[in-house]
Amino acid sequence: MKRLSLLVTVLLLFGCAHPNNQPIAVSSVVSEVFDGSGYPVEVCDSSYVGKPANCILSGSGSSQIIRGNVISDGKLYVGGGLLIGNDGRIKASGCKLPQEAAVTLDCPGSLISAGFINLHEHIDYSFQQPPHPPTLKWKHRYEWQKLSAAERGFDYWAPDKKKSPDEWTEVSERAMLRHALSGSTSISGAKDFRAFLRNLKLNTDSLATPYGKPVEDSTFPIWSESKQWLTAPCDTTQINAIKFDKDDPYIPHVGEGTNDGARFEIGCVLDAIQSKTTPNAFIHVVAIDDAQIERLKTQDVSAVVSPRSNFQLYGATAPLVNLKTAGINMAIGTDWSPSGSLTELDEARCLARYNRDRLNGSFTWSDIHRMMTENGAKAVGLQGQLGKLAVGEYADIVILDSAGRHSLGEVLENSALKETIAVFIGGRAASFPSAWVGKLSELDNCSPDPRDLCGQQRTVCGGDAQRSLTKLLQQSTYTIDDTKICVPQPTDDCVAL
Repeated sequence: MKRLSLLVTVLLLFGCAHPNNQPIAVSSVVSEVFDGSGYPVEVCDSSYVGKPANCILSGSGSSQIIRGNVISDGKLYVGGGLLIGNDGRIKASGCKLPQEAAVTLDCPGSLISAGFINLHEHIDYSFQQPPHPPTLKWKHRYEWQKLSAAERGFDYWAPDKKKSPDEWTEVSERAMLRHALSGSTSISGAKDFRAFLRNLKLNTDSLATPYGKPVEDSTFPIWSESKQWLTAPCDTTQINAIKFDKDDPYIPHVGEGTNDGARFEIGCVLDAIQSKTTPNAFIHVVAIDDAQIERLKTQDVSAVVSPRSNFQLYGATAPLVNLKTAGINMAIGTDWSPSGSLTELDEARCLARYNRDRLNGSFTWSDIHRMMTENGAKAVGLQGQLGKLAVGEYADIVILDSAGRHSLGEVLENSALKETIAVFIGGRAASFPSAWVGKLSELDNCSPDPRDLCGQQRTVCGGDAQRSLTKLLQQSTYTIDDTKICVPQPTDDCVAL
């Protein structure tokens, strides 16, 4: 049977290319060429796998074509492509693309994915990282917030917005640059900053949410000046005190800890939003119980999880298998650099390690990839606009070098900045090899990165016009060694004790 399967695959591949090099559609097959790690695979051209990426630019026109191994709308196309219109939206995807004049970026050996959507970041705190994880574990965020830096094992502060506005802005934009270089194209928790990637809190320009209302991110929906957690479920007065805009996507931080106080928060905010009809997503939900998970399902509330930060602070993370079994839409986010991941790819690998070592492989790599992309879009009401590289969506794209690997899981396990070839936002180049300058549609305010990180000469676009990239890189408060993002970071701290 295996020989027959191989023969069928070879016969399908034999007729896969049109004489004018325009691939034609073929029937979906179980690919022995590339493993989609849970995604169905359609082979357009098998020569696009098993080699390091080699991108070639050619042609001209108002549209763009990008070819490689493309994840589009729930399927992985080996040797497939995307056609992007001059409005930055995807016009066609798959094996067969319409014939029209276009700039073509042909990248055999690459993996082409929707850009990563980071729904949990505290951008003005993400400029430092302790050399080792905290040794203490806490039951609630108020416990570690009361301690000194020495007792916690990490600093917990941000530059003062009023006293040092330039410093506050510069460390934040440096952190946004780190995420943008590593394949993230959208972020929540970035205050009002406009630089390098989409800030989903904004809806006013090309580096903002592309559709609908801005995302409302609430760190402390239930705040206590005395840092006292809830000792009982909320009463009506406490529920009514929770503030949010009923028309905006709302993503509050709740259930951050393991005690009853953290659990009561979840029920309190569920009560507050029970008549809200616009998107809601709860960040953390470490303390959630089964009855509350059922309420998430009933009220159509997503979950945004940050395993690395949860493990470092609380020794536990959300009950991921229970959430998945209940059908809860789940996304991931990095939280912040003091206890979280430096990039969305590192956060995904943290989850993958925990999944492998503690969850018996309950999540496929395609599940995790969806948490990085389309699930994040859905959580804030952006499905149909971002996250799937489907026709009609904005072309927010990351291109990764597969380095000859033969599965989605292997590529994501081993990709970092060194493998990140290019990033596009709305079809416009945001980070790319400097040799491509002037050959593609680009975001505004482009500059070469003088650091040549990972030995690559890279150009970065989308920076704030008020600060040159060179000036931004001279910011001294930002102390993270960005060479860490060149390679995947260790995941030994991603296994619950």
